[in-house]
Amino acid sequence: MSEDRDRIEAYLRWREESTSTRIERSRFGTALFNDDFPSFIDGNFLRVDQSVDAIAGQLTAETDRLYETFAHRAIVVPDEAAGSRMAATFGRDGWEVDRLVYMVRRRDADRESDIRVKECTFDEVYPLMLEANLHSHGGMTQAAAEANAAVRRAFVDLTGARFFVARVGGVLAGFCELYVHDGVAELDDVHTLERFRRRGIAAGIVGHAIRKAGEVGADLVFLIADDADWPKELYAKLGFDPVGRFWQFTKPPEGESYR
Repeated sequence: MSEDRDRIEAYLRWREESTSTRIERSRFGTALFNDDFPSFIDGNFLRVDQSVDAIAGQLTAETDRLYETFAHRAIVVPDEAAGSRMAATFGRDGWEVDRLVYMVRRRDADRESDIRVKECTFDEVYPLMLEANLHSHGGMTQAAAEANAAVRRAFVDLTGARFFVARVGGVLAGFCELYVHDGVAELDDVHTLERFRRRGIAAGIVGHAIRKAGEVGADLVFLIADDADWPKELYAKLGFDPVGRFWQFTKPPEGESYR
């Protein structure tokens, strides 16, 4: 495992555990809970960080036990080989299967963007987050969209989350979140509203956030992308290279989807 990936995974453990309301140990790893926002997938999941030869059925049973009162199920498998071995079974059992990639900023972007970007408060970015959740994630309900955005307010105090936005003609068009800890910076939820795409907005926001991360001492900047989706190619053009992959398996509530 590379040093960059080691640092990224240590950072993620910090962020995930800092934003949890409770943590339980499992024979398969760590169960994270955010009871204030039970529909927030990225705060309520089993992280399989123990070196065990688990099979998909065992992990399903364990999440059913741990998250009995929750409407969804979610499992993160950092070990790419173990996740690959279980992916087909989870898919057949009706879970959404995603292979995700860590990408580290190692090069200059292919070209610079002249989009103007500014830092903003959570209250300023909240309407844009809500619109993105409602219209860019198929099947997300109003309640889930609101919870997915509102949980970020708590992140400001718990992790020092910062938000950056771009406007087009005075209208909010895109945003991202920035987290920094122990020299590692994560760019999260980089998003441009569909009607404003192909104008260099994401490039401008990412470039601005990278500069701000450097100003506070981050020497490693990364983001997480879907290994099978087009944004990965955009991030490559912005100077990000893959340093490792992991798997996420999710089972949404009946009638919902996270794709």
